[in-house]
Formats: sequence, C-alpha cells, structure tokens
Amino acid sequence: MNHVTFACEDPQRVCEFWAGLLGGYRSERGGDADWFARGDGPELRFARMPKSPTIELPIHLDVNVPDRQAELERLLGLGGRLVETKSRRVGEIEETCTVMRDPEGNGFCIQAPANALPNRYLGNVTFSCARPIPLGRFWANALGWPDEPIDEGFLQTLLAAGMDERELESFYVTRNPDGSRPRFLFQRREKSRPEFYPIHLDFLAGDRESELERLTGAGASVVETKTAADRTWTVLRDPEGNPFCVE
Repeated sequence: MNHVTFACEDPQRVCEFWAGLLGGYRSERGGDADWFARGDGPELRFARMPKSPTIELPIHLDVNVPDRQAELERLLGLGGRLVETKSRRVGEIEETCTVMRDPEGNGFCIQAPANALPNRYLGNVTFSCARPIPLGRFWANALGWPDEPIDEGFLQTLLAAGMDERELESFYVTRNPDGSRPRFLFQRREKSRPEFYPIHLDFLAGDRESELERLTGAGASVVETKTAADRTWTVLRDPEGNPFCVE
C-alpha cells in the first residue's frame, strides 16, 4: 500500500492533525498541493479533491493507543470532535472504542486493546460492507495476504458466551504475514456509497497493466485511467464499489 489518501478542503490542517494523532509522524508538503504524514507505518496523503458530504464512512481507520481516555482528551485539544464511546460485551469479553472526527469530519476510532503496543499506531483499515467474507477475500487476494487465523478456542468462547454463527460470519480479517499493522478488517454494516469518497487507498505495482488484469479477474472493475505529468494511474472499484488506485 502506497498511501491512504484523504480528500480535503485544507490538506495542511488535516495532515497536521493526523501527524499529531499518530505521534511519531511528521507532516510534509509534497511537490504539489498535497501534504503527507510520514512515520513508522503507512504513509497518509492529504489532497485537495472533491468529496461527497457523508456521515457514515464506508472506509475508516482504527488507531490503537495505550490509554483511550487520555488520548481522547489530547485529540480534543488538537481539534478532533467526539462522536460517541461505545462498548460491547460478549460473556467476559468486552471491547470499548471511541468514535471521533478529524477537523474536516472524517471519522476514525481510537481503542486500547489489551495487546496494544505502548505507542500510537494504525490498527485497522476498516471496511463497512454488506458481505464481509467475500469482500475480505478479494482484498486478501489483492494484497497477497492470508486470512488472519482465529483461535478455535476463542471462537468456542464466543459461541458459549451467546454469539451465534451468523455473527461469527459478520467480520473478516486479513493482515500482512510479517505481522505488521494495519490489518484490513471487514464488518457487516452497510453504509452509504458516496460519489466521491473522503478516503481511498493507493497502491504501487511493478507492472500496472498486469496488475489490472489480475485485479479485474478477481472481481474489481476499472473506472478510468488518468495521466498527470510523468504519472499514470488507474482508478478501480472493488466488488462492493469502494474505489482504489493502482499506479
């Protein structure tokens, strides 16, 4: 993955917020009007591009933090907005996340899982979708990543705590086999499909034409190919219509 791209009205402002959110990142201006947040993790790109007004984002980022409440207070000071804090309990297992928005309204979640590292980092790229398993398998194939194995004992714990089989099929996870983050998480939660997405993913390919053939064979569709200066890239959509770019 080359970038996570945010469509912005004020790229510098949003870039500085996200660089501050992630702590070890720094904000830098690119060769044109784009801004980049760069650090120990995926690069974030902030570009002045059209975006549709939407409250429910089909794609958002989950940020893992060591202390969720302390992080909430810090991010409010940076210009973030609180939406809600929600918890879910299944038996003795409980998870809590806080939903926030950046200065231009892009939603994200902060969470402090028990296995979180003692720093801030992108935990998940999360897709809200109608069919998590088929879409997740498309992306696992596109990325060349395996399913993230889920311990059978953990599944039995969830079932014993009251989760039914359908709920177990309501999510899918894949991650880089080297163990690095972020994971790609797919959850059953249908969202609006805006004309212009506030967030999309960009990828580099050694051979763009061959990669397009592979991705369309796996279920993606080509929207258009664009050229600017010495760059050529193709806009595609995954099987549920989420856009991404291959250069």
